[in-house]
Amino acid sequence: MLWRHLCLVRAWSAAGLIVLGSVPATAQTKGLADGLERSAPPAGVETATVDLLKGSKAGDLNVVARGDGQERVRLTIRNTSAKRLNVVIPPGLVASAAAGQGGGGRGNQSMGLGSVSTHAGGFGQFASSAGAAGLRSVDVLPSPIGPAVAVPSGETIEVKVPAVCLNYGLATPTPANTFTLMDVADYSNDPRVRKALRSLATLGTSHGVAQAVMWRVCNDLPFESMASQAGKIMNTSEIMIAARFVDLVDRSPDEQLVDGSALMHDRVFVRIHGEGALAKDAQRLHDQMVNYRLLGLPVRALDDADAPSAEGPALLIDVALTDTRIGETKGRIAIGYRGGNDDWQPIGKSSFQDSSSLAVLDGETLARKLDQAIAGALVTVKPARKAVGSTLLKLDNRLPFTLSAITVKAGDSAGAPVVPYAAVGVGPGRSALLPIQAPSATIEHVELNGL
Repeated sequence: MLWRHLCLVRAWSAAGLIVLGSVPATAQTKGLADGLERSAPPAGVETATVDLLKGSKAGDLNVVARGDGQERVRLTIRNTSAKRLNVVIPPGLVASAAAGQGGGGRGNQSMGLGSVSTHAGGFGQFASSAGAAGLRSVDVLPSPIGPAVAVPSGETIEVKVPAVCLNYGLATPTPANTFTLMDVADYSNDPRVRKALRSLATLGTSHGVAQAVMWRVCNDLPFESMASQAGKIMNTSEIMIAARFVDLVDRSPDEQLVDGSALMHDRVFVRIHGEGALAKDAQRLHDQMVNYRLLGLPVRALDDADAPSAEGPALLIDVALTDTRIGETKGRIAIGYRGGNDDWQPIGKSSFQDSSSLAVLDGETLARKLDQAIAGALVTVKPARKAVGSTLLKLDNRLPFTLSAITVKAGDSAGAPVVPYAAVGVGPGRSALLPIQAPSATIEHVELNGL
């Protein structure tokens, strides 16, 4: 795809934002409102779950794939069976413009497909790696695995699936272009291409990260060339994430998927310290923090004041215990990140306060306090547009990673409900619009997967 064809996602008027909502799916037969939302079949109707490719080959599905710009593929799915089918799009699905890799037979892009569950701007299922290696996590949100599109018998739906271009320099697909759907193993003989696409579609990331990865492994486009054009389709942070992901692809050539836990380790470094009488408890809490996660990622505790060594994007959390008295503990939080020039740079500040004495404060409680304080400092939501009974919130992500999932507190009251959003896919330095049935909201928790 030519750089002159690239542009930031346009959404919601001229705001340049991504709207997070259900994946567009429309019925072409009267009576079906949304193939993704309708989960309960009518009484007495037999239901089966079927792989899109296998169902098509078996004659149960009639599928047409068409172009829909540089970030999506439009699928028209007709259920020709007597059953209600929950159609699953398998990780590693390719919409090929030609018989094999290269895709130049018709002069158009071939596209690698993500997941129907992903919000606009994201890519993949966001299958959760939380809880790996026996580590405890703070308020881990479940991520959908194997999401399906419901298609009643005899009916047709249309769904737009996030996708990435696999042929740098070729023209952007349009609705006039049709594709042949195939597994990536039938599209490419290159194990790096197969592994990268399957892993991205399973683990989930932002569209910018996924596109940078696939241009690198499919077309050998240097990351330096992408960086010189940063901002058009991916930003510098997304390119850094992509570079680390490709490195992990190459480090384990015999594996079919990138190890999700490898993406998460050594991403969050924590240093806890206190002066004088606070030093002993600071060390105790420091030792306990390695049992927990922050923002869904494992914690690596630092024993000295030196900056840690890290490959790719990472966070440095410096916690200074500042005051303690009966029934209260306070602390300051300085947040840094590893930038593109390999230096650690400040990214934000926050503080925490707990209604317990330092002597009884434990690692789990401190992890929760830090988690909420960091998330609230670097990920924000504020009303962008209000209507009767609902609000569009502007979500800004200042973290150097893609948001895998978030929870927000709907409203300001103490008893306000907590609303989860899974498979968010908002990349670093990106914004989106979030619908909620409340006048306002605040960030409660953010989940990252290292991508």
